[in-house]
Amino acid sequence: MSLFLRINEELRESMRKRDAVRTSALRMLKSAIQYAGLEKKERAGEPSDPEVIAVIAKEVRKREDSIERYRSGHREDLARKEESEIAILREFLPEPLSPDELEALVRRAIREAGATGKAQLGAVIKVALQQAGGRTDGKQVRDLAERILGAQGS
Repeated sequence: MSLFLRINEELRESMRKRDAVRTSALRMLKSAIQYAGLEKKERAGEPSDPEVIAVIAKEVRKREDSIERYRSGHREDLARKEESEIAILREFLPEPLSPDELEALVRRAIREAGATGKAQLGAVIKVALQQAGGRTDGKQVRDLAERILGAQGS
C-alpha cells in the first residue's frame, strides 16, 4: 500500500474513532500533499512515496519552527498542540539514519561528488539527500558535510 493510501486509510479510521487531533493533523497532511501535487502540475494519479515523505518532512519542520515561536511567546498550549501533530506526522516517516549511517552516507556522497572543499558543499548535499531517501534532513547533512570537508581542507 502506498504511503498516500495509508494516510487516507488512517484518516478514515481516526474519523470513525472521533479522534479530533489525529483527524485534524491527517486532514492537514492530505491537503498539503495534494497542494504539492498541484504546484508540480501533477493532477493525474497519486503521489509517489518519496514525494509524500518530502511533504511530511516539510510539515514537521514547519511545526518545529512554530514550537520555537510559541515557546518564545509563552504559548505552551499551542506548542504542545504542534508537538502532538509532529508525533502523528512522524509515524509516516521512515526510520531516521543513525549517526554512523549518516556519516557513512555523507562520506560516500563526498567521494561521488568529487568534493575537495566547502565550495562543492551543494553537490554533496544533493547527492546525500537523494541517497538518504527521506531518512534525514538537509540541515543534518549540511552540518556533517561542512565538518568533514572543513577537516579535509585543514
